[in-house]
Amino acid sequence: MKFKSYSLAGKMAIFCIVALLILVATQSGLLFLGASFNAATVGAFLLVIPLVFIYCEVVFRQHKHVIDTLTNGLKSIRDEDFSIRIAEYHSYELKDLLRMYNILTSSLRQQRQSSNQREILLDSIVQASPMGIILLDTFHHIVYSNGEAAQLLKKPKLEGMALHQSIKKLHPNLQVAITEQQTGLISFEQHDLKQSYYLSFKQVTLNQKPHRLLIFKNVSHELSQEEINMWKNAIRLISHELNNSLAPISSLTTSAKTMVEQSKHLKLLPDILQTIDQRTTHLSEFIAQYAHFARLPKPNFAYHDLAPLFDQVNKLYPFEMLASLPVTRAYFDITQMEQVLINILKNAHESGSLPQEIAVKVVKDYTRLRVAVVDRGTGIIDGNHHQALQPFYSTKTDGTGLGLSLCNEIICAHQGLIKLKNRERGGLMVEFDIPLQDTKYN
Repeated sequence: MKFKSYSLAGKMAIFCIVALLILVATQSGLLFLGASFNAATVGAFLLVIPLVFIYCEVVFRQHKHVIDTLTNGLKSIRDEDFSIRIAEYHSYELKDLLRMYNILTSSLRQQRQSSNQREILLDSIVQASPMGIILLDTFHHIVYSNGEAAQLLKKPKLEGMALHQSIKKLHPNLQVAITEQQTGLISFEQHDLKQSYYLSFKQVTLNQKPHRLLIFKNVSHELSQEEINMWKNAIRLISHELNNSLAPISSLTTSAKTMVEQSKHLKLLPDILQTIDQRTTHLSEFIAQYAHFARLPKPNFAYHDLAPLFDQVNKLYPFEMLASLPVTRAYFDITQMEQVLINILKNAHESGSLPQEIAVKVVKDYTRLRVAVVDRGTGIIDGNHHQALQPFYSTKTDGTGLGLSLCNEIICAHQGLIKLKNRERGGLMVEFDIPLQDTKYN
């Protein structure tokens, strides 16, 4: 075994033995040469003591060099420089420490490389995003942005700018919405064109400091195309309904003229007039329903008891409550929520499901109240779940296509979502959520 492989205590023991042998040999030599015992002893010590000091200095310098190197390495780690690797040193006391240091720096270096790769990937994704993304610090200064944000704000570089300075070229309505940190769809007229932007603000914590993440996108084109498609569907459906009513009315009017000219058929005139009245009444109701849909007011939020709401709807369209109510109250518009339940349960009763197979379940989901209505009817044709929530879509021959679309608009106004899902053994589940409490003060 090499001398360097011994521990410091082992080296000292060997050195002491060697020093003792040198001391004895020196003393014996001096005695052999005729020196007195005391003189031989003093001479031997004078020879050995410098050797002891020299050895201690060598050992101290060796260990100090390693400790200094290790200290510099730790300072580099503090400065996030993981490139320094310390060569192996044949020291029993320090070799494990040095090996652990090298393992640590290697692990940190690999983590840094992996983190850098993830950052590059994430930055590429953010830069390729079609939505403008801006990160704000506590002083509302921009610390990060992507290319789409710079393009939307018409600025070559946004980092370091104050938010209020970066949005000066935007429409005043959009400036106000961003300054007030509004979330949702913002629409306004600009250069005789309707412009729509989607805004979203979110609180995030980075390096133990609060930041605000702003995401926004110009959705004018998408909404314009969607609006055109909706108008096409509306015109198609309204034309169909008008033709269904006007064609028989025209035919019956012609028949009525003929009967007036031929008095022997006058007894059929009351039936013709009654049919005309029925068709005009249906047409009037159809138009009134669309007018109500177009004039849907904003929700009048308040705290309401849940039990009376479900009891009232149960009298109109019976259902089974699968579990007791998890809470007694929630925060919603009572009139609109009653309309949602009536529309969904009415569809369930008209779906071909037996009344006893229609049920409602209410569960608490953190700050939201989740309501599910299930039946064993025909369900929805696969692929039409999204269409079923759009205005003017209906699978019924006499349907207006407003029931579920009205529910969807009401639930969206309650900051919730409505979902449709076919059940495995037949039937449909309609699920939506509403707030448990006023979130503006939480």
